[in-house]
Amino acid sequence: MESPGTRPRAASTLRELGPDDPTRVGRYRIEAKIGEGGMGAVYLGRDEEDRVVAVKVVRSELAGDRTFLARFHDEAANAQRVASFCTAQVLEHGEDLGLAYMVTEYIDGPSLLQHVSENGALSPGLLHGMAVGVAAALVAIHNAGLVHRDLKPSNVLLSISGPRVIDFGIARAMDVASSHTRTGQVVGTPGWIAPEQITTQRVTPAVDIFAWGCLVAFAASGRNPFGQGSFQIMAARAVHAEPETGDLPEPLAGLVAAALRKDPEQRPSARDLLLDLVGGAGDGAVNATLGASWAAPPMPDATSRDLPVPPPPEPEPEATVLQAPADPRPEPAPAAFPATPPAHPVTEPAELRQRTAPAGEIRTDSPAGMRVPPPATPTAVESGTRPPGGRERRRNTILAGALTTVLLAGAVAGGVYLFTQDEPGKRGGGAGAAALPKGMLLVRIDTKPGWPRECHGDLGLFKPGDAAPKTLVSGDQCDTLPQASPDGTRIAFSREQDGRKTAMVMNADGSGLREVAENAGGRVTWSPDGKRLAYTVPQGGIRQIHAIDLETRVKTQLTKDGSQKDDPSWSRNGIVFWSDRDKGQRLFKLDPANPSAAWTPLTEPGARSVDPVWSPDGGKIAYSYGAYPNGRIYVMNADGSGKQPVTGGIGHAMDPGWSRDGRRLCFVRGPYASPSVQEIGLDGSGDKVLTPPGGRVVIGHPTWT
Repeated sequence: MESPGTRPRAASTLRELGPDDPTRVGRYRIEAKIGEGGMGAVYLGRDEEDRVVAVKVVRSELAGDRTFLARFHDEAANAQRVASFCTAQVLEHGEDLGLAYMVTEYIDGPSLLQHVSENGALSPGLLHGMAVGVAAALVAIHNAGLVHRDLKPSNVLLSISGPRVIDFGIARAMDVASSHTRTGQVVGTPGWIAPEQITTQRVTPAVDIFAWGCLVAFAASGRNPFGQGSFQIMAARAVHAEPETGDLPEPLAGLVAAALRKDPEQRPSARDLLLDLVGGAGDGAVNATLGASWAAPPMPDATSRDLPVPPPPEPEPEATVLQAPADPRPEPAPAAFPATPPAHPVTEPAELRQRTAPAGEIRTDSPAGMRVPPPATPTAVESGTRPPGGRERRRNTILAGALTTVLLAGAVAGGVYLFTQDEPGKRGGGAGAAALPKGMLLVRIDTKPGWPRECHGDLGLFKPGDAAPKTLVSGDQCDTLPQASPDGTRIAFSREQDGRKTAMVMNADGSGLREVAENAGGRVTWSPDGKRLAYTVPQGGIRQIHAIDLETRVKTQLTKDGSQKDDPSWSRNGIVFWSDRDKGQRLFKLDPANPSAAWTPLTEPGARSVDPVWSPDGGKIAYSYGAYPNGRIYVMNADGSGKQPVTGGIGHAMDPGWSRDGRRLCFVRGPYASPSVQEIGLDGSGDKVLTPPGGRVVIGHPTWT
């Protein structure tokens, strides 16, 4: 009799050999077929000592490609250097009878894909153990100088001893096999592939971190964080949309949010993930964590000779060559995706015009079947106000070397800035008051989850690239929508406290805080000369636009009609705002010097246009077009002509703000409760995340200083 240790318990993917399958490869006897993919077939084999192994045999057409074979053997040799902890150890590679093959340790257990497909989401213990084990495997892979490049649920096996990662070092060989045929190609599986792989940027270990975040979200919910759809849709979501990660526990919620950053430089390393997950360093901590949380998933009792077995579950897509057509404008073929996403169409799509939400309604449907959580659902937000000091200090120590160059460059570019306080009792800024440092963002800082139904907002300054914003004003009140004065010496904002809503002003350093007037809680905007503020005031249930002279305290009512209105923005060309005077929320412009004159309509009726903001020179207006969760950022001329979309159509975009030079916009993308602050060029280029990495600090209402 064979001992139990020498016979694998068959997973439901084992199949009988067919007439075209080999019965021996090299010194290995082939017994069953485990599966088949883009590179070739994987077999259950045994060596002369009856040890069970997995043998991956390359497809015959690839076996004749000498360029591919050279890379295949190079990568297999590199993979042999990877420590076997939490991976399937590569034992050998070679060629036999025209077949190229690689032999790895056989891992007895179902894949993550198979287990979730058959049993649903992982239990909390298995989820944490899987996250730890895959992070540990990535540490080993990256320490060997490799990048997996195609990490996905079918490449993670759930063994009795813990999760194991397989097929590392293979996707790069596939990349070479296709790249000599056509340029602009990458290999990966949409839904697990990182944005920089899709846009053919440089591949670094950060692509595996992105895939790790997708894996954890999938294992926790049974759904890919970017939904379902064609290759084009999935790839476009990875580049443009915010993921839905579900209700993950900490520290997984914050780590997954950080791993799924669009900018690879903002993702943590595998070692960072591992340290945060196990609360320590070294194999001992990882072993202790796995031992405490891991239990082998259920498996069939059949043996490898008890065939046939039940058919396998529906497989996920194999690693696919994603091609960039010479002209990215035509609609790509179903099996290809352009490396550079197509230019945004100028014509507003019908679905945006048709999805106008009534006042107060929050829509939770999303394009192409992607579910977006309602605004009150906190995602990737750590409970409480600040991360634990110990963990943050440890992360800062780990990242210190990597961030030194960035911080030095920022210091040189931005200069050293100091804040000075006004003399006691002095109003406003005025001569000698310190101005806000250029290139920073004024932001709302959510100290607790719940926005927008609950507000726990501080105000602060955030320098893109920093780990966290600098708080300027804090407390139990709700402070929102900060706006810098034209000279940068003061900040106006809205406050809600004990049921009262007020317009507030303070100096650039947070001193000199004072109440200006009661308002409706919306945006407070500066006049071009910095002497007055405009804001909305509730009167008989209708919000009317008022203005106040900050020196004389004289107030002027600018609107007196029966329509709701909000989001005023003031420039030399007038005050732009939205009103529901016509159907929907439409943008209008009024002349504050002649408020009784007719308003100038800027956008068409029936569509939702909100969040208007003037460019620094008063020549253009940026605004949010479309109902949640399908809003996009548009830009138009001061007279309403030349409307052009700036952001893509996936992932709700809102709250635009202009850079000082008027060339770029900051904005918020994603769910209300857990938005991502981003910046983008007016032509839609250079879309990147600005939000602090780590997912522990949620910021919103950005505006450049």
